[in-house]
Amino acid sequence: MENTEQFTVFENKTIGRKIARYRKFRDKIAFDVADHLGISEATYTKYERGESKITIDFIQKVAEFLKVDPLQLVAPQNGHVTENNNSPNSIVAFDFNTLTASDKTQTEILTALVENVISMNERILKLLEERK
Repeated sequence: MENTEQFTVFENKTIGRKIARYRKFRDKIAFDVADHLGISEATYTKYERGESKITIDFIQKVAEFLKVDPLQLVAPQNGHVTENNNSPNSIVAFDFNTLTASDKTQTEILTALVENVISMNERILKLLEERK
């Protein structure tokens, strides 16, 4: 999918806050994550504050470092409704069984993220099977 470079259909501030919470939960400092990503701490903290556009690639790399499912960083808690009247591209309702997106692009980006997670999990399973 071509439009995976810009992860703008979600609120960057919400995702950034989640990343910061998971980072603190894992007892990591911003410098640790920035170093893993190969960027400066100042650049990284702009993501946590929602000042930079978050990409799927960024989500995957941060999730890998923090050892968390990437979907946990972008999805509201299961069964919760998220509405943001300031954004025409916000998710309207989400749980892990159904998704109601406000536009086609949002659905496509979410689908790409899920496909990437599935692919990553398949590679992990293959590596684990090879170890046996």
